[in-house]
Amino acid sequence: MSKYHHRFPEEIWGCRHTLALLYFFGILLSYTLRVNLSIAIVAMAGTTLDEVKNMTRLNQSGACPLPEDYLLGDKQAIPGDFDWDAGDLGLILGAFYWGYSPMNFLGGRAAEYLGGRLVFGLGIVIPALLSIATPFCAYQSKWLLIANRILAGVAQGGTLPSLAVLISTWVIPKERSKYTSYIYIGSNLGTVAAMSLGGLLSSSSFIGGWPSIFYLFGILGVIWGIPWFLLIRDSHEKHPRVSSKELEYIGQEGDTMRTKKVIAIPWKDLATSLPFWAIVFACFGNSFGFYILLNGLPQYFASILHFDIKSNGLLSAMPYLGMITLLLLWGQGTDFFVERKILPVKALRKISTAVGCYCPMLGLIGLSFVRCDALTALIILSLSISISGVAFCGYPVSNQDIAPNLSGTLVGLANTLGGFTGILAPGITGFITQGNETPDAWRLVFLITAGCYLICTTVYLIFATDKVQPWNECKSSQTKEINQTKDALEL
Repeated sequence: MSKYHHRFPEEIWGCRHTLALLYFFGILLSYTLRVNLSIAIVAMAGTTLDEVKNMTRLNQSGACPLPEDYLLGDKQAIPGDFDWDAGDLGLILGAFYWGYSPMNFLGGRAAEYLGGRLVFGLGIVIPALLSIATPFCAYQSKWLLIANRILAGVAQGGTLPSLAVLISTWVIPKERSKYTSYIYIGSNLGTVAAMSLGGLLSSSSFIGGWPSIFYLFGILGVIWGIPWFLLIRDSHEKHPRVSSKELEYIGQEGDTMRTKKVIAIPWKDLATSLPFWAIVFACFGNSFGFYILLNGLPQYFASILHFDIKSNGLLSAMPYLGMITLLLLWGQGTDFFVERKILPVKALRKISTAVGCYCPMLGLIGLSFVRCDALTALIILSLSISISGVAFCGYPVSNQDIAPNLSGTLVGLANTLGGFTGILAPGITGFITQGNETPDAWRLVFLITAGCYLICTTVYLIFATDKVQPWNECKSSQTKEINQTKDALEL
């Protein structure tokens, strides 16, 4: 019998599996709640017949030619409810990240103090309620819509840091890549759901068209909160339904470097830690590429490749289906290689990051020279986005490798800096393409993104490690005071 046969407890389903499943659906909903505006905004802003005719005039200055039947019927002359220009679109799309980016650090710290269960749960339910209120805010004023998106970003700031905290508590080190990849599939499936359903709903008359997108995902987010708060606990020791076999399994093979104490943040050590900054650079580069494609795809398909709004949503979602499939296979493969010691953990982290970032970089370089060849552009985009998901098995897990006691804080800090790309990406895209919706303008956007991928990924590959850092066990009077405060909060 293989020595790997009894790696798992006898129970087919344990509490950690329930955690992973609900986290998967929570991440899925969190991305539908942040992506829904990216697809709905095409219908909200609309395209008038005059603008469509203006696209024809742009053909003389380098724009892609319109299909022969583009002006037939009214499917392209979409009467939007709001008079927003490209600058307004960039501001509205980036508003979420004004709240999201700075709150990652505070959310990660809150998850270490209060537990990932509360921080993540509120990070889904509150944005869900705000999503339901989005159409009302949009009709009142552009600025109220922006405030709504900022508040949603604030609430979601702790979602990914809380994942690091719960994973480092519930999942043994050798299985973290697998569990993390499975959970992160939810982000891709959420993107698919928002873009595909969003395109269909926006072009329908159901509850007014585009408002139905916000109502649907908002209601689902509120419903999800019920089983989450009923079934999830912050640690296996506190769970009333965890079995003795699962407790023994997690306890024997769990991360001995993880303490129940909240560690004071070693700011000086972090500032001089090359492994930490390697993660920050990787997070920044991959996030910038992700948000350029996430927020830019619907606009690129509409203004450059001239797809109608229904096709726009489906085509924008298609690449993320490939990402889900590849991420499933890659996550299972990393578990296989680590378990059999074919490759060390550090090598797998770097390989995953390199494949997941360098391949999209090459795709963007190729895309910048495609111009008006819609089929080639779709193939390159699909392959690039599909492969980019592999990076989730790389640098995001490194936070738990180098400092499991501070995993929430590290993810929060990295995502705070990386999250600002959610502001930069639509801002840069809007600045470059405003009044210049041509392949040449988008080429500049794609090449800037490719350069960011190259620099940030290379820094990670040089300095990343899987070794627990000495400051993971920081001992100080400040740490004692922190835990006294935590004990008081728990009481």
